[in-house]
Amino acid sequence: MDINWMFGLDDLTIVIAILLISLLVIRSLQSPLPPGPTGYPIVGSMPMMRKGNVLETFRRLRVKYGDVYSVQLGSTFTVVINGVDALNEAFVKNADQFSDRPDNFAVPHTLRGKGIGASSGEHWKQTRTFSLMTLRGFGFGRTILETKVKEEVTAYLDVIEEQKGRPYDAKELTRIAVSNIICSIAFGNRYDYNDEKFKHLTALLNENFRLNSVAGAIRQLPWLRFLPGDVFSIKKFQRNGDQIKEFANDQIADHRESLDENNPRDFIDAFIQQQRKHGQDHPIFEDNNLAAAIKDLFSAGTETTSAMIRWSILYLLHNKPVQDKLRQEIETVIGTSRLPSLADKPNMPYYEAFIMEVLRMGNIAPLSVGHGARTDIWFRGMVIPKGSVIIPNLDSVMSDPCLFEEPQKFNPERFLGKDGNVTGRKTMAIAFSLGRRMCLGQSLAKIEMFLFITALVQRFEFLPENSENLPSLEGIVGLSRTPSAYRFRAVKRY
Repeated sequence: MDINWMFGLDDLTIVIAILLISLLVIRSLQSPLPPGPTGYPIVGSMPMMRKGNVLETFRRLRVKYGDVYSVQLGSTFTVVINGVDALNEAFVKNADQFSDRPDNFAVPHTLRGKGIGASSGEHWKQTRTFSLMTLRGFGFGRTILETKVKEEVTAYLDVIEEQKGRPYDAKELTRIAVSNIICSIAFGNRYDYNDEKFKHLTALLNENFRLNSVAGAIRQLPWLRFLPGDVFSIKKFQRNGDQIKEFANDQIADHRESLDENNPRDFIDAFIQQQRKHGQDHPIFEDNNLAAAIKDLFSAGTETTSAMIRWSILYLLHNKPVQDKLRQEIETVIGTSRLPSLADKPNMPYYEAFIMEVLRMGNIAPLSVGHGARTDIWFRGMVIPKGSVIIPNLDSVMSDPCLFEEPQKFNPERFLGKDGNVTGRKTMAIAFSLGRRMCLGQSLAKIEMFLFITALVQRFEFLPENSENLPSLEGIVGLSRTPSAYRFRAVKRY
């Protein structure tokens, strides 16, 4: 840069010019923080989150502050990103900056930053790549998995049929049935529905999904974990996590003793093979990372899909014409003499529209899973400070009246064009999150939901326990959004 022009100026003018330039540079580097409500000392805006429906609170804040706003939750500066455009800009176009996870003091120390769900950076990339390639080798997301899913569907239908149309809460049954499918891939075996140890394990997972807000409370107010007693169920959350880890460690020990190097049976065998190849001190192929990955696969492959099946039944109870129309399509395409097959799916646009509407209304992961800012992030003229928690608010898409007319109304037809073909797939892909952290089990979940739901509607008519008092459609928001407890009557049709 040519600076000779400066020598024609007096010293005072030069000093003033330098100061002005410096102020402009400083101002350009100091982007404002995302706007948001003023909180209270110590707790920040946490009391606001405790008042009623947190999703409604976030919707109101979006109206007031825009698509990118902040809330101070305890000691944690939290940025909430809303709307299709902002979500894609952050988590897809700027994935390098938005793909990390925050620290989680609720996770046992030995598993912190391990596995697929809680790790970041190169550790996450390598663990995820190995996990995905290995799971695909055992049929994950491929049609060869259909046989295993159908076996579980058959066992599941038999238990529903045994109820003989009496009011029944299928929550535990559904959770165990779906768990068995990921177990067959990860552990090489399924469990009997009456296995008390397995029932206890799936109950622990379910409880920790519900208690996930505890993990947030510890992150926001870390000193809570040192309080005597267990007012906030923090110690319970951690004890559950320890028991789940113990189950994973038992599986690892059993597999290590019975491993046939030439015939790996499942995910654990494949991991141990790599561990022996690279050594147990390898940062990826060590036991704690394997235990964390097992926990991730088991929990992610259980709770969300089982909740979606329960949401589906619940919306069928509330919308008898939808149930009748879905059954009519099933009988036209499949009939009643055989179980549904994945080959039927392309010929069933009404099912596709139905499940998209269940995904939207069920809103299974409304706030996805929190991301973390490892460095300062400049985004849309604002700075997201290092150490912030970043929330992808998927609910802002699912409930957006600009995208979905009368979003509070259950209406599968909104996803069908005049030609009867499905529309809106691109928008609804966000139901499984987006970017690099998109749900690893999305393909498996879609297979499971199709085979379970179509088989259920094919065989049974679903009726409410009390036609004068339909079960609530209010969800319970934890790590996922699940239906409140309800019972239904499944009347066999053939």
